[in-house]
Amino acid sequence: MLRNTLIKVLSSAALLSAIAVPAVSAETATTQFSDIAGSYAKDAINELVEKGIVNGKGDGKFDPSGKIERQDFAIILAKALGLDVSSTPTSPTFSDVPSDSYAYASVEAAVKAGLIKGQGDGTFGTGSNLSRQDMAVLFVRALGVDSQGKGSILKFSDASSISDYAKDAVGAAVELGLINGGTDGKFDPKGGAAREAVALVASRFFDAKEIIDSQTPPSQPDPAPTTPAEPAKPTTPTPPATSVPSSSGGSSNSGGSSNGNNGGSTPSQPETSAPAVILVSPSPLNIGDPIKLISSKVGKVYVVPYAATPTSKADLDSLDDRFKSSVLNANLVTEMRTSSLTAGEYKVYFVDQDGRMSAPSAKIVLQDNPRIVLANEGESFVLIGKGGAILKGFTDTAPSGANRKINDWVRVKWHGKSLEMIYNSTQHNYKVFEGDNRVGTIEVSSESSPISIEPSEGGLHIQPTEKATEIIKAVLRFTLKSYSREEEPQQELGHVDLPVHFDLAPSVTGVTYQDGELTVKVDQELYQVEGSPINIRISYSPSGQFGINDVFFIQDEEFGVSLSEDLRLFTIKITESALNVLPFSENGKFRLIISGLRDAAGNLSEEETYDVNISNVDRNPTSEGE
Repeated sequence: MLRNTLIKVLSSAALLSAIAVPAVSAETATTQFSDIAGSYAKDAINELVEKGIVNGKGDGKFDPSGKIERQDFAIILAKALGLDVSSTPTSPTFSDVPSDSYAYASVEAAVKAGLIKGQGDGTFGTGSNLSRQDMAVLFVRALGVDSQGKGSILKFSDASSISDYAKDAVGAAVELGLINGGTDGKFDPKGGAAREAVALVASRFFDAKEIIDSQTPPSQPDPAPTTPAEPAKPTTPTPPATSVPSSSGGSSNSGGSSNGNNGGSTPSQPETSAPAVILVSPSPLNIGDPIKLISSKVGKVYVVPYAATPTSKADLDSLDDRFKSSVLNANLVTEMRTSSLTAGEYKVYFVDQDGRMSAPSAKIVLQDNPRIVLANEGESFVLIGKGGAILKGFTDTAPSGANRKINDWVRVKWHGKSLEMIYNSTQHNYKVFEGDNRVGTIEVSSESSPISIEPSEGGLHIQPTEKATEIIKAVLRFTLKSYSREEEPQQELGHVDLPVHFDLAPSVTGVTYQDGELTVKVDQELYQVEGSPINIRISYSPSGQFGINDVFFIQDEEFGVSLSEDLRLFTIKITESALNVLPFSENGKFRLIISGLRDAAGNLSEEETYDVNISNVDRNPTSEGE
């Protein structure tokens, strides 16, 4: 394949020397640029400067956000791939790249190599910036990897805006770790590729290329002219001479045609080459993000603390399973999970199926997740009673009654710790603070008609509407947004949807009387709290009519209330002195007026009246005890 052939001659120096503007001096190449301190690609730029690959503009600046035009990137590709620019066609391929253009030879060479196809309308796009999606396309083509179907893995919110011809290449570039989206979750496919972006992607590109090259036999530069009669051994020159165990003949490049090495080393050469592993993940990584790597063979990969010095496969196998991962495909991205690891410095080793151990990878730093994360780590649903709930801030005093703290339902975490959420009575949302710094905002909303959200001075009053029933489904949404200043638009960082369960207030289902004791049954478990007793008024009517002149009132001190182990029951015991003055009769009734029954949702029952007929009991319930 042409693309696989092209990669063998790719020169890292050629590629990135073309990214920079024309070189000005050797000193410029080693000068610390004054305008890259805030660049996300600072480390990549500095690394390439140290290698003499990238130059600045001659004034101590790199211009990281400057754009690269399409024709200049064609020159980059031509130089990087060593394309033949001396043989140009008699007529231009593109109407906007005439034969007298400074980029004509490079554009035509890239077209001939199958790397550049133009814009589909007979033009190349001279003078326009190289887009981010085209940068991905060209780098992936240069790697020669199969990108078919990779567009399906894209999760960017603007993935639908990526052109069809570029989607698979962008997907492959993302999978290989060459390119990422922005912090807003978008890829910005048609945005201009900045110089810093090209430098960063190119730095990652060379890591991936190193792995691919390590598995590609150097058949072009190495075939010896004296061995045309042995086509059956094309893999003989695959390993470099230094990979053969040292003997008397370090200069033997003639494959198996010589008997000088007794033929013993030739069959084992492909198997003695050490495996290689390259990180494609940027560093530092947040705990929870996968470590992405490419290995040269199938086997197993291990992540170990950077200070550790394992010397054998046995040392690595002694590690806990959370530090290991299988590699099922060579030269493809493998991901290692980091959710069970702690913050610190690590490195990666790879061991192939024959037990050969690679050299350690570059250092990778795992850090506590610096992103603000909204999660449901409290209750799995929101329980709303008849009177609703006042949703208060994280720092408010312990709520009473039906009031709740917002962190009962959701948590906002940053660097592993829960952040403070304070109710904002003017904006009717919740301010999120990390120490003294406001870092976000939580908004509470619902599209469910059975829920009403009304602002109050102390918090949001979340209550059911008349459509709410105990079987109806509803959802309450908590949305976390970034914060800079009140007047600036805020970016959504995530949301949590919690199901809402509606719960009506407890209700009495039955009351019985026996031996001076009333037993009250309710339809759900009671959760009475200290300082909030059940409110009960008791009266007795011998006729059962409760007229003005026919009622005996039992005072509070003349009865006691006890909760049962069965939380759906409680008892009311009337004192003997009160019972002794009651004129019991066959038609007599007790009347109970009960309120203040509390359930798990904080519902409080309103006053309800219950009459208890005592015609079936002894008129003198205390006689048996006399």
